Amino acid sequence: MSYLTKLSQSPRLITLAVCSAMLATIPIGAAFAGPSSPSTYQNSCRNIGAAGATLTASCRRRNGSFNRTSILIRGIDNIDGNLRYSSRPTAASSYQASCRNIGVTGATLTASCRRRNGTFNRTSILIRGIDNINGNLRYS
Repeated sequence: MSYLTKLSQSPRLITLAVCSAMLATIPIGAAFAGPSSPSTYQNSCRNIGAAGATLTASCRRRNGSFNRTSILIRGIDNIDGNLRYSSRPTAASSYQASCRNIGVTGATLTASCRRRNGTFNRTSILIRGIDNINGNLRYS
């Protein structure tokens, strides 16, 4: 008896095979994915800055006026002197505890971050997933 003949005679195996095939098409980590798209807020906001892990800006509303707004930058850590996205992208950022001279230019976060040996390294990272929604900074 062939494998396919045996498989067709077992409804449980068919169900298992179909479910396994469906699961194989789901990207690993999709349920836990954090922001991955480029930020767009810099296209319609001005006076962009950072204080610790808080991004601030004046962002244009639909009616053309500007609103002062802020948002916590999520998921960025200092890894031996380099800004890196955490394995937990929606978690609070921790880089601000060991970095200084933190700033933002457009959607690029820059800082001098402490290495394990105590020296500092100038580093930068693109901030992902933040948009201007009618004058308010929001994660997409």
